[in-house]
Amino acid sequence: MIARLIVLVSLMGFLNLAFGEARALDLVNVVLAPMPPFVIEGGTLGSPPGIVSEIITEAYRRDGKRPYYAYMPAARAEHTVRNGRAMATVVSGDPGDHAGSFVLSNSLLRTPVSAVIASGYAGPPLTSFNAVAERQATILMEGQGRLRVISIHGDPVIDDLHEAGVEVEEVPGIESAMSLVVRADGRVVLVTFSNAAVHLAQNTGVPMAQFQSFTIGYSDFYLAISRTRPGAIDLANRFNRSLEILRLDGTIDAILDRYGAGRTSPDQSPTTD
Repeated sequence: MIARLIVLVSLMGFLNLAFGEARALDLVNVVLAPMPPFVIEGGTLGSPPGIVSEIITEAYRRDGKRPYYAYMPAARAEHTVRNGRAMATVVSGDPGDHAGSFVLSNSLLRTPVSAVIASGYAGPPLTSFNAVAERQATILMEGQGRLRVISIHGDPVIDDLHEAGVEVEEVPGIESAMSLVVRADGRVVLVTFSNAAVHLAQNTGVPMAQFQSFTIGYSDFYLAISRTRPGAIDLANRFNRSLEILRLDGTIDAILDRYGAGRTSPDQSPTTD
């Protein structure tokens, strides 16, 4: 009887401690669009996989908060945050494109954007969005057929391609995109984040020797909080302080190393407006 009482008291003490810890961590609703290896859908509450997800999780944890993640397409995620049904989402690309609706954090991660094509391609380097547009137009004008330019559905680089005059097709995911690139042997070019292509190759056994890539530029990921949310600027600045601690103590480098991703130092100017 005494033994059972000891076990019961110990169990109640453990449950109270666990409940107290859960109460001590404020839950933060974050909605994300899956984009491996940056955001990988799944994992446990507050601990999802993905480079960007892990950075956000750790930054909030340092501030005594615990993010609760939901996954949906990028446009819907942004709409959900603008309407106040979630605290934050993640956006990428030119911060000026989002300034009207969101207060952005400092850069979570800067990553290269590349044009990926089969290794048999022997044309001019595709080192800019304009270069991709020119190559697509030249092939068509010379009657050599058509250079298909593809990108992942919802990928922010699609807007940049359109601005350069590229005729771009959207495909549902990185797996189908890379498969098209291999089969087309130089007639299909995928424009996306370089780390996404490398991540797929590492996890599917597809040798990177089958591809060649041209770096077009770089893109940053930001935590985005609706401007209409009370205290949005203070929330972003508070997050930035935690983010800076992660940079200084090597946590972000450790996360990048786990995914085999190189680090490019972003602009660290704080969010103030």
